[in-house]
Amino acid sequence: MTPPRRRFYGWPLVVVGWLLYGFGVMPFYSWGFFLPEMIGELSLSRADGGLVFGVGTFCGGVVAPLVGIALTRFGLRRVMTAGFAVSAIGYALTSRATNMWELIAAYGVFAASTHAFATVLPIQTLASTWFLRYRSRVMAVLLTAGGVLAPLIYAFDTWLLGFGTWRTGWVVIGGVNLVLAVASYLLLRDSPESVGQLQDGARDRETLESYRPKGESAAVDRWTASKAIRTPQFALMVVCGLGYVLPWYVLNNHSRLHLQDLGFEITAVAAILSSMALVSTVGRLTGALGDFVSPPRLLALALVLEAVGTGLFLVATTPARAYVSVILVGLGFGMAYISQATTFALFFGRRAFATTTGLRFMIGAFFTASVPALAGWTYDARGSYAIAFLGLMVLSLAAAVVAFFLRAPEPPAAEAS
Repeated sequence: MTPPRRRFYGWPLVVVGWLLYGFGVMPFYSWGFFLPEMIGELSLSRADGGLVFGVGTFCGGVVAPLVGIALTRFGLRRVMTAGFAVSAIGYALTSRATNMWELIAAYGVFAASTHAFATVLPIQTLASTWFLRYRSRVMAVLLTAGGVLAPLIYAFDTWLLGFGTWRTGWVVIGGVNLVLAVASYLLLRDSPESVGQLQDGARDRETLESYRPKGESAAVDRWTASKAIRTPQFALMVVCGLGYVLPWYVLNNHSRLHLQDLGFEITAVAAILSSMALVSTVGRLTGALGDFVSPPRLLALALVLEAVGTGLFLVATTPARAYVSVILVGLGFGMAYISQATTFALFFGRRAFATTTGLRFMIGAFFTASVPALAGWTYDARGSYAIAFLGLMVLSLAAAVVAFFLRAPEPPAAEAS
């Protein structure tokens, strides 16, 4: 008698990963929203605020190769548990900062570098490790969590500032991270093989191979990180990554300040920024089309949308313009976010995914560290974000051209046995 087939653990894990990621990105959204109050209390400039945020993105990116190595060596469960638990201390210290340098140390260095072990790369690795046929769709669903929960986060931040302070907010964020650490330890599993299963819940290896996306062969899993990073495609994908992530980072850091400069009240700003985050969810779901059409082509389209939205945000003097601009930015970013990750998986396979993606994050960190601060400096010097926003628009358009012409590299030859 055939034993009953066990339910594929990957599907419950999607729900777990969605919640972990959604609440895990709370510090990212809250930083820019708390920034005006932090500037006022600590006597910071806009460039100072951008610098702290930039240091945080740098530290979070520069450790990404270590995150990839840790995921490969220690597994998803232990890495995410440690990341959430240790970064909670950093957010508690952020709440006690009295000047820019303490913010840099607590938020920019300690919290950001440890939090990287719990969010983007681990969640993308979860999708790449557990799924093949449904990879793009699962990646899209997992990464919608930040956009779906962002309105809740902004509502919480607005409510908190109505009777409390930004300091209380960082204490609460630290507490949330501790809860997420416990959930990671109890619920996560490292891979299908760790529970006696295969990707997508396939019954056998032959069935699993039939799940591979069109144009992808088993040979893609021959890639090692050392071989993948020497391909032209890897370098070009780094450029594409900058094209979608830099506008998103700059706008999230400076958008409340910019909109208030244009005359919007705090409640209107919260509604506009919530829309940007929520629409990014639609973009991420659209990125799931990568299971059916070329992910690089989707990436090119996404970059064009984000470029147009970024340019329009500069002149968002009316609610209609503001909403159109953030809708375009959110849609483009969400679609690019998924398409970039699925393109990496398509080009370099499961074996090299975590390390190559981590290295891409590290390279990008040098730019995400400096560009938010540069945007603040240009405003402080010229009283306008024109140079920053228009420059980002050009970058996104150039990256779109690169993405459109990308083709997968030829997999390396099989090693002799």
